[in-house]
Amino acid sequence: MRRRLMLPLLLCPLLVAGPISAEPRLQSRVESVDVSGATVDTIRASLNRNRQHSANRVNWHFNWESTPGQCRITEATTDVSVTSYIPRLQPDPQRAASVQQQWDSYLLALQAHQEGHVELALNSAREIERAIMALPPASSCDQLQASANATGRRLLEQLAADDREYDKRTQQGTLDGAHFP
Repeated sequence: MRRRLMLPLLLCPLLVAGPISAEPRLQSRVESVDVSGATVDTIRASLNRNRQHSANRVNWHFNWESTPGQCRITEATTDVSVTSYIPRLQPDPQRAASVQQQWDSYLLALQAHQEGHVELALNSAREIERAIMALPPASSCDQLQASANATGRRLLEQLAADDREYDKRTQQGTLDGAHFP
């Protein structure tokens, strides 16, 4: 009996906590880019010819409540859309096992590097939600909407800077093993 009563008591603070912020929704798409070759040099040349850069996008949505003289945010959510381009090495019977091992190591490191960019986007989305939820009430909903969107744009600019810094710090993932050869 006590357990049944405790569950509603434990959930009660969640129900009256106020404005809602959710975990960002992630839509991740992986596109394969075919590369070929039997040697390190021919594979590297194919990689250079077929290079694609991954991209991420963060969108935010918010709801507000209007009362006489003020408008306040009641909910903020974000969506993160990521497209990763991962090279797919085509089979070649003349490829040495040592070259294939180098490729396999490179591919694992590249995927880990890409996951770092996804994590940056998710962290940015979380920060956008927190920042929009923290906005004080405005005297009009138009003002509140402008403030929320300016906040989101500012944090997207920070995400772009963070992505550039991540690539600079890791030398595009090279320092983490994402280089072939």
